[in-house]
Amino acid sequence: MERQEIPETTLGDLIVALTDETAQFIRDENEVCKVVAFMVTHLLNSSGAASRRWQ
Repeated sequence: MERQEIPETTLGDLIVALTDETAQFIRDENEVCKVVAFMVTHLLNSSGAASRRWQ
């Protein structure tokens, strides 16, 4: 069986990607930052469901 290559992604990469995508829909830079902060916070605080799945 071939070993699959796992891409290395950082939290910073995620934030940049979320910011780029969100900026397409929201023009105000401050609002973009608030929405991205909400999304990242939600992802980090919702980790309980994901961690149970990987046990």
